[in-house]
Amino acid sequence: MALAGSSILFTPGSGATFATHVQGGKEHNVLMRAWPNGHLIGTEQAYVFDTGPSAVLGAAGIFFDLFNADASLIVRVLSIQMRQFIEAAVTGGDVTWQATKTTAVGTGGTGLTAWLPDTGDTALDADITARLKATGGATSGAALYRWSRQNDDSSRVRAMGLMDLGWNRLRGTLWLGKGLVLRQNQGFKIEQIDGNAISSMSFTVTFMVE
Repeated sequence: MALAGSSILFTPGSGATFATHVQGGKEHNVLMRAWPNGHLIGTEQAYVFDTGPSAVLGAAGIFFDLFNADASLIVRVLSIQMRQFIEAAVTGGDVTWQATKTTAVGTGGTGLTAWLPDTGDTALDADITARLKATGGATSGAALYRWSRQNDDSSRVRAMGLMDLGWNRLRGTLWLGKGLVLRQNQGFKIEQIDGNAISSMSFTVTFMVE
């Protein structure tokens, strides 16, 4: 990963060379944008966990969890997207979901494999893991936020599903540029608070590793 960690002394007519680009016959300074952590945008190691479509739980439980057990790496979650899969028309109901930080890795369930937007990047460290529908572990830490989602497959709800397609459930933490930061032995989970085994949902979680 590239870090914007150096500096130069710049004096017109002498000193270090400053990057420029000629546009319209004039030279303009060239700037490279960086995340608040100092990494140049476009150079960070990015990864994605995707649950794929999976039936909504019939009882309250853990739908997805991610955990960082590495002693030196930091996980910065940038996006949590939720999608409903359209199936045969059924009558559902409101389901409440909750994002919660965790202090222990999830157990059981189905392990997920991260995919890389850039296959030239380093494979994800084995200490950073995620699961679909863990049956144990994932001890609750701080509760982050809740939201509700109608899982009816009626035409009205289908239209609503299209409207919120791609909506980032991480909210303001991404807009501030910070993301959800997970250090050693920290994680988060998406819990289904209400049991309602109708329809299928999926979660797509995008994150950086530093």
